[in-house]
Amino acid sequence: MRPGKRFGFSAIEKRDVWNRWKAGQSLHEIGRAFDKPHSCIRSVLLPRGGIPPAARRRSRLVLTVAERVERRRPHMGKQGDLG
Repeated sequence: MRPGKRFGFSAIEKRDVWNRWKAGQSLHEIGRAFDKPHSCIRSVLLPRGGIPPAARRRSRLVLTVAERVERRRPHMGKQGDLG
């Protein structure tokens, strides 16, 4: 194993596996592209039944960074009073 290289696939590699699968490539073709056995490719696809995961996105209810900073400001002054 190369130093710093984890087992399995990175998130980018997994996305590429899904794109290749969706394009109609076989497990063996995808495996050759990644220099891995087809069983490794299968282990990425099998838990989802061959259906790619939906793209992740934040809820519209989540605060933006600016909103979090704005809400935290009133509490910043109290920090100095604790010591």
